[in-house]
Amino acid sequence: MKNIVVIFGGRAVEHEVSVITGIQAVENLNKEKYNVIPVFIDKSGVMFTGECYKDFKNFKNNEFPDSKPCRFGTSYGDHNLYIENKGLFKKDEVVEIDCVVFGVHGSHGEDGALQGIFETNGIPFTGPSVMSSAVGMDKIIMKDVYKSHNIPVVKYTWVFRDRFKVEPNDTLDYVMSKLEFPIYVKPASLGSSIGIKVARTKEELREATEVASSFDRKIIFEEAVINATELNVAVMGRNGDVEVSSVESPLGADEVFSYQQKYMSQDGKSKLIGGKHNFIRDEDTVYKATELAKYSFNVLDVRGNARIDILMDEAGNMFVNEINTLPGSYAFYLWEDVGYTFKSLLDRMIEIAISAKKEEEETNYRFDSDLFHHTGYGSKL
Repeated sequence: MKNIVVIFGGRAVEHEVSVITGIQAVENLNKEKYNVIPVFIDKSGVMFTGECYKDFKNFKNNEFPDSKPCRFGTSYGDHNLYIENKGLFKKDEVVEIDCVVFGVHGSHGEDGALQGIFETNGIPFTGPSVMSSAVGMDKIIMKDVYKSHNIPVVKYTWVFRDRFKVEPNDTLDYVMSKLEFPIYVKPASLGSSIGIKVARTKEELREATEVASSFDRKIIFEEAVINATELNVAVMGRNGDVEVSSVESPLGADEVFSYQQKYMSQDGKSKLIGGKHNFIRDEDTVYKATELAKYSFNVLDVRGNARIDILMDEAGNMFVNEINTLPGSYAFYLWEDVGYTFKSLLDRMIEIAISAKKEEEETNYRFDSDLFHHTGYGSKL
């Protein structure tokens, strides 16, 4: 039986969404195949584990009776989770981990930072590498890469927060010289609709930029696609060997959902579990969207399970809005429509993670040479 860590929470504004995703993974992993170990990262960035983190009721009540601090090693080959036991003479409990299932959304978790720990110690983990995670998280760099590969994206520009602080009017004039209203204003590296506003006037642009700049040091501005249809499609696999989910149209792209609208229904319950979905069945639209999604996934060398968000204008032209390398609830609703259960989806994600690690072990990272004996101390190399 494999020891599987589900890591979730984190030092990010998407902390609560991450907890829901993590708990869904904990509940749906096949207990006949896996010993599931939750690792919760609190809002200050400290890791904890314990059976209490498997029960969502404890998060509602903020009660974690058997919580213990834990940590991962940073030496290559150290695949252990170290669980601290209280008491002067008690040793840490050590559990060897076979794979880590990521459930951390946003900063310090979805952006490559946390992935770096597991690339360093060699524990297989679900989702993309450090590089692909970082590029996928930064909407500016992501769009720059897509443009270089002739992947259609909306017109955009960006600025540093410091520039807006020092020269607010000049910054707004610069943006307006590049783009036509309405303009979407977003933090460069956030999701879950946090900090996103649409501006139709210069004053609204100022207000939206102030909001976005409170969440990120870089702000991206995107020219709206008028009367657009938003299309969501998930892609899963690695090294170009990928499969695609159904295509969904969640809402008109000229509308911005707030965090509450996106995740909470009118009765205050989460939308992340269940709900109705508007799947696209038109063959031409599905073909164009899935081909564009696959190319967008492969260009960033993504592995695992990601969701690509596409905008389609009234003429049928499609633009990649962004890639979400760790979608909420693992985009299960998209995969369920093509036959996956939550258990089989998580199984496949773990299979991809372990196969990626095996491939990485085929790469030679050593080059033995006699350089030291041919170099004097202090000499130039």
